[in-house]
Amino acid sequence: MSDPQNITPRQRLPSRINLFSNNLKLDIRAHQRTYEGAYTRTAIGCLAFSLLIIKLFSKEFLPIGTAYTIYGCIVYFIGVYKSNHVDVYYNPEKDIEMYKTGGNYVLLLTIISLSCYISLLVLILKM
Repeated sequence: MSDPQNITPRQRLPSRINLFSNNLKLDIRAHQRTYEGAYTRTAIGCLAFSLLIIKLFSKEFLPIGTAYTIYGCIVYFIGVYKSNHVDVYYNPEKDIEMYKTGGNYVLLLTIISLSCYISLLVLILKM
Protein backbone atom coordinates (compact mmCIF):
# COMPACT_ATOMS: atom_id res chain seq x y z
CA MET A 1 0.00 0.00 0.00
CA SER A 2 1.20 3.48 -0.72
CA ASP A 3 1.51 6.13 1.89
CA PRO A 4 -1.27 8.76 1.50
CA GLN A 5 1.09 11.52 2.63
CA ASN A 6 3.45 10.91 -0.30
CA ILE A 7 0.73 11.26 -2.93
CA THR A 8 0.72 14.73 -4.46
CA PRO A 9 -2.70 16.07 -5.35
CA ARG A 10 -3.39 16.72 -8.97
CA GLN A 11 -3.02 20.38 -9.69
CA ARG A 12 -6.13 21.90 -11.13
CA LEU A 13 -5.82 24.53 -13.83
CA PRO A 14 -7.41 27.87 -13.00
CA SER A 15 -10.72 28.64 -14.62
CA ARG A 16 -10.71 31.08 -17.51
CA ILE A 17 -13.48 33.03 -15.84
CA ASN A 18 -11.08 34.04 -13.04
CA LEU A 19 -9.24 36.26 -15.53
CA PHE A 20 -12.15 38.70 -15.67
CA SER A 21 -13.40 41.38 -13.34
CA ASN A 22 -16.52 40.76 -11.27
CA ASN A 23 -18.74 42.80 -13.61
CA LEU A 24 -17.63 40.79 -16.62
CA LYS A 25 -18.15 37.54 -14.72
CA LEU A 26 -21.76 38.56 -14.10
CA ASP A 27 -22.26 39.35 -17.79
CA ILE A 28 -20.79 36.02 -18.87
CA ARG A 29 -22.98 34.11 -16.43
CA ALA A 30 -26.04 36.03 -17.63
CA HIS A 31 -25.22 35.05 -21.22
CA GLN A 32 -24.87 31.42 -20.15
CA ARG A 33 -28.23 31.47 -18.37
CA THR A 34 -29.84 32.92 -21.47
CA TYR A 35 -28.26 30.90 -24.25
CA GLU A 36 -27.64 27.62 -22.45
CA GLY A 37 -30.73 27.81 -20.28
CA ALA A 38 -33.63 29.66 -21.83
CA TYR A 39 -32.95 28.75 -25.44
CA THR A 40 -32.44 25.10 -24.54
CA ARG A 41 -35.63 24.96 -22.45
CA THR A 42 -37.60 26.54 -25.28
CA ALA A 43 -36.17 24.06 -27.78
CA ILE A 44 -36.93 21.10 -25.50
CA GLY A 45 -40.49 22.36 -25.04
CA CYS A 46 -41.02 22.64 -28.80
CA LEU A 47 -39.53 19.21 -29.43
CA ALA A 48 -41.67 17.63 -26.69
CA PHE A 49 -44.78 19.27 -28.13
CA SER A 50 -43.90 18.04 -31.62
CA LEU A 51 -43.47 14.49 -30.29
CA LEU A 52 -46.84 14.75 -28.59
CA ILE A 53 -48.50 15.85 -31.81
CA ILE A 54 -46.77 13.19 -33.90
CA LYS A 55 -47.52 10.35 -31.46
CA LEU A 56 -51.05 11.16 -30.34
CA PHE A 57 -52.71 12.44 -33.47
CA SER A 58 -53.33 10.96 -36.89
CA LYS A 59 -51.16 11.24 -39.99
CA GLU A 60 -52.85 14.49 -41.00
CA PHE A 61 -51.05 16.25 -38.14
CA LEU A 62 -47.59 15.06 -39.18
CA PRO A 63 -46.70 18.33 -40.99
CA ILE A 64 -47.58 20.30 -37.85
CA GLY A 65 -45.32 18.10 -35.72
CA THR A 66 -42.57 18.41 -38.31
CA ALA A 67 -42.84 22.22 -38.29
CA TYR A 68 -42.48 22.26 -34.50
CA THR A 69 -39.52 19.87 -34.73
CA ILE A 70 -37.74 22.14 -37.20
CA TYR A 71 -38.51 25.19 -35.07
CA GLY A 72 -37.16 23.50 -31.92
CA CYS A 73 -33.96 22.45 -33.69
CA ILE A 74 -33.37 25.96 -35.04
CA VAL A 75 -33.85 27.53 -31.59
CA TYR A 76 -31.51 24.97 -30.04
CA PHE A 77 -28.73 25.49 -32.58
CA ILE A 78 -28.96 29.28 -32.29
CA GLY A 79 -28.59 28.92 -28.51
CA VAL A 80 -25.59 26.60 -28.91
CA TYR A 81 -23.96 28.95 -31.40
CA LYS A 82 -24.47 31.99 -29.18
CA SER A 83 -23.27 30.22 -26.03
CA ASN A 84 -20.07 29.15 -27.80
CA HIS A 85 -19.31 32.72 -28.89
CA VAL A 86 -19.91 34.60 -25.64
CA ASP A 87 -16.25 34.78 -24.57
CA VAL A 88 -15.26 36.49 -27.82
CA TYR A 89 -16.52 39.74 -26.32
CA TYR A 90 -14.53 39.34 -23.11
CA ASN A 91 -11.11 38.24 -24.30
CA PRO A 92 -8.39 39.84 -22.16
CA GLU A 93 -5.65 38.93 -24.64
CA LYS A 94 -7.26 41.13 -27.27
CA ASP A 95 -8.27 43.70 -24.64
CA ILE A 96 -11.88 43.58 -25.73
CA GLU A 97 -14.29 44.55 -22.99
CA MET A 98 -17.47 45.50 -24.76
CA TYR A 99 -21.07 44.54 -24.29
CA LYS A 100 -22.83 43.38 -27.41
CA THR A 101 -26.56 42.88 -27.28
CA GLY A 102 -28.31 39.97 -28.94
CA GLY A 103 -30.58 42.25 -30.99
CA ASN A 104 -29.76 40.60 -34.31
CA TYR A 105 -30.51 37.16 -32.93
CA VAL A 106 -33.72 38.36 -31.31
CA LEU A 107 -34.78 39.71 -34.69
CA LEU A 108 -33.77 36.43 -36.35
CA LEU A 109 -35.76 34.39 -33.82
CA THR A 110 -38.76 36.72 -34.26
CA ILE A 111 -38.72 36.17 -38.02
CA ILE A 112 -38.28 32.41 -37.60
CA SER A 113 -41.08 32.25 -35.02
CA LEU A 114 -43.48 34.29 -37.14
CA SER A 115 -42.80 32.19 -40.22
CA CYS A 116 -43.27 29.00 -38.19
CA TYR A 117 -46.58 30.16 -36.74
CA ILE A 118 -47.82 31.39 -40.11
CA SER A 119 -46.95 28.02 -41.65
CA LEU A 120 -48.75 26.28 -38.78
CA LEU A 121 -51.82 28.45 -39.35
CA VAL A 122 -51.77 27.62 -43.07
CA LEU A 123 -51.41 23.89 -42.28
CA ILE A 124 -54.33 24.00 -39.85
CA LEU A 125 -56.55 25.92 -42.26
CA LYS A 126 -55.80 23.41 -45.05
CA MET A 127 -57.10 20.52 -42.91
